[in-house]
Amino acid sequence: MSRTPPEIFMTGLSHKTAPVALRERLAFRADALPLALGHLTGPSGFHEAVILSTCNRVEIYAVGGPEAGAAAARTFLAEFHRLPEGEFAKALYEQRGGEAVRHLFEVAASLDSLIVGETEILGQAREAYRLAAEAGAAGPVLRQVFERAFFLAKELRGEGGLSGVQASVSSAAVELAGKIFEDLRGAKVLVLGTGEMAAGIARALRAAGVEDLLVSSRTLERAEAFAQAEGGRCAPIEQLPEHLAASDIVLVSTAAPHYIIGAGQVERAQAARHGRPLFMIDISVPRNVDPEVNRRTDTFLYDIDDLEAVAGEGRAERERIAERWRPRLADEARSVLNELAEPLPDETARLLLARVSELREAEVAALRASGAVDREAFERVERAFDRFQSKLLHGALATLKEAARDGDGAAAAQWVARIFGLHAPQAGKKEPGDARTSGGRPSLAERPMPSPAPFNSKES
Repeated sequence: MSRTPPEIFMTGLSHKTAPVALRERLAFRADALPLALGHLTGPSGFHEAVILSTCNRVEIYAVGGPEAGAAAARTFLAEFHRLPEGEFAKALYEQRGGEAVRHLFEVAASLDSLIVGETEILGQAREAYRLAAEAGAAGPVLRQVFERAFFLAKELRGEGGLSGVQASVSSAAVELAGKIFEDLRGAKVLVLGTGEMAAGIARALRAAGVEDLLVSSRTLERAEAFAQAEGGRCAPIEQLPEHLAASDIVLVSTAAPHYIIGAGQVERAQAARHGRPLFMIDISVPRNVDPEVNRRTDTFLYDIDDLEAVAGEGRAERERIAERWRPRLADEARSVLNELAEPLPDETARLLLARVSELREAEVAALRASGAVDREAFERVERAFDRFQSKLLHGALATLKEAARDGDGAAAAQWVARIFGLHAPQAGKKEPGDARTSGGRPSLAERPMPSPAPFNSKES
């Protein structure tokens, strides 16, 4: 007998519904997420929760909880950020069930991004889920949903064509800098920040021919290590006014929750520039450069919301691929809900999934740690492992389900346990945790692509 699928709920706001000035007021710092997740799964009443907070979106994914989920989530956001609901409520969107799952799939696959096909969002979604799992907020339902989202995103990038038209927020920032200076090779560029986004910016600058690259950070040791790794020079933060006075372009991407560069600093720097314009691109959320600097006629400041207009290269191709895959992701969302509504697989199936996933992940981790292959080759190997696991387990799991329907589940479980060397499960005893489920299904590459069909959804 099928059971009722769990109530999956999401709400949030993004670049589509709110400017950066509002998004930054609702953004969550990584070190604040455990407390926030504790509130969601405690006083707010949700059974499970994940918070995805990036430069372009703040979204809450939750399971169960109060009937008025949207109201509870709004109250949580207002209380946690000490912001009246009336200042952000109209920017929120809400989805439930299959629509909520479909939305997550599109987000992780970068189909809902400011720049469709951008490469950062999958890593950000993985980190959001990891933090929620470590905090004890992500349980078996969100584990299954998020891991399927990651699996689909990798398939789409590897097999769906997005990898051939790669884009990123970092590359868009450098593209904007290239529109400001026809030839970046002669520009002196200051990068403020040492995180993943800053690393992407530094590499894109190098690819564009920038030779004079300064790197600054609140931590001198991190700035020195980053500069050495990315081929730049360390610029101590204490000398920021001098660096501003000497630079042509300033690219800012840090996790600081406040302004690092204020109007006064820019005014003093401009006094030493003798009329030379200063171009600043701040992709941080919350913003790290005071918007007041844009009032100066000799200073030009751009933020994350300005990047979409310049990320034109490959946009048409990325959108074509996105439209082709949206119906598939909608089908996958319905499939996940159907699986969640089915009777739970017996202990043998869970043991098998957990054991093979553990072996695969150990091999992948060892390969990553060895540094023997570059990132592109590593991603190909990782996808190959995923496909191999799918093919290896598909027959065994299908046999277990069929045998259970035919009344031969116990005998089939014994044979599968013996073949794969599993410990025989005890009747009525559940293994701790739930294994990932995406591995038991054929990969997208193995299934035929349906003809593109109209997909009706609300723009979030």
